[in-house]
This record gives sequence, structure tokens and C-alpha cells, in this order.
Amino acid sequence: MDTFRAFSLTHAAVVVCFAATVTALVAARRRLHSAAARRFDVTLAWVTLAIFLFTNGRPLMPDGFRLDWSLPLHVCDLVTLFVPLALRFDWRPMRALVYFWGIGLCTQGFITPDLQDGPAKVGFWSFWLAHVAVVGAALYDVAARGYRPNWRDYRTALVASFLYVAVILPLDVVLHVNYGYIGPSTPGQPSLVDVLGPWPWRVPIILALAIAVMTLLMLPWWIMRPSAFTSGASAVARGGTT
Repeated sequence: MDTFRAFSLTHAAVVVCFAATVTALVAARRRLHSAAARRFDVTLAWVTLAIFLFTNGRPLMPDGFRLDWSLPLHVCDLVTLFVPLALRFDWRPMRALVYFWGIGLCTQGFITPDLQDGPAKVGFWSFWLAHVAVVGAALYDVAARGYRPNWRDYRTALVASFLYVAVILPLDVVLHVNYGYIGPSTPGQPSLVDVLGPWPWRVPIILALAIAVMTLLMLPWWIMRPSAFTSGASAVARGGTT
């Protein structure tokens, strides 16, 4: 219970609980109308903000601070903060980043979790609460609130990705850390980064893969409803906005 192992029964249980939770939230929201649906979204926004404060506040405490991982600078840390803004204010750029970064990038945390703490430790719950909130919110926004990405959203995600690398990469180099997994070191657990070659040559590969994944996330909407990206129209879930 003190140690987490990828592809273990604990890992499988987390994925099952995640799927069940997201399914339940989507089903509950779809049954609501107008004001009730809006209140449901706002409640989830506050819950996610609490998760952000918990998962990112605890490592900043003096007794547990570590320069190499305590700062909320990983992509998933940032998206955990973007989720409340997307749900509470329907802020389109935040919804775009929750979708493209949440599904496109943060799902990697479910496949090869950079985690060593088991359920008996707080780190286990911090890691999974953040990833469930981020990926779950992205799926919830699409399935329950009717979010449909357009090419402007895609461009927003691309620009944000380049800005992220431009800011975080020099910081990683100066501080000898690995935020965003684009620094000189590799994750503590086996991951995709391990097979992408030595640093710094793997950095453009990571960025290219991220762009490719975000492009794949855009293509189905363009193929299914090409007119939506010409007119800017999209489907609206009951009580929600696009």
C-alpha cells in the first residue's frame, strides 16, 4: 500500500473509478436544465479549485518543498487551474486548453504514471485527484456541456504549447529540473520520454508529438462537421454553452 506500480490492480482500480465517476457526472448533468445545470458546473468548478489548492499547496509547504517537483509548473498542474475557469466562466481559451492539453497530454499520466506513492500516502491521492480532475473535466465539457473545438481553439492550444516550452525549458536548464518533462533528466518511472533519445534532442520530438496528438484531437470534429468550423457554430448541450 506504500508503493504504486504501473499496470497493477491498484492502477486498474483507479482507471475504473475514473471512468465510473466521469460517466456518472455526465449522466447527472444531462438530466439537468438551464439554471440547475449551471449550478452543477459551478459546483464542479469549486471542487476542482479545491483539488488544485490541495495538490499544489501541500508540496509548497516548507517541510515538503523540493525545487525539482513542488512548483506547479507541469502541464497538468496548470490545467487543473484552467478547469475552474472553463467551468465557471465558460472562458473559451481555457476550454480549449482543458480539451487539447487535458486529453492530448495529461492522459499520459494514466498510461505511465510518474508516481511511486501507494494509497497509504498522500502523494498517491494528490496525483490521481489532479489527473482525474483534468482529464475528467475535458471529457465532461465535451460530453455534457457540448464543447466542440474549432480551428481557433486549436491555434490557441498550439500557441500556448510553444509559449510553455519557451518559458519552461530555460527554467529547467537554469534550475536543473524537469518540469514539463522537457528538462535534462527523465521521469522517475518508465515513460515515453525514455525512448525519445537524449536531451536536448528529445525536446523537439516531444513538442512534435504533442502537436500531432492535438491535431488528431481536432480532426474528428472537422471531418464530422466541417461547416461548424466555417460558420463557428457548434452544438449546445442543454443548459450549457459551446
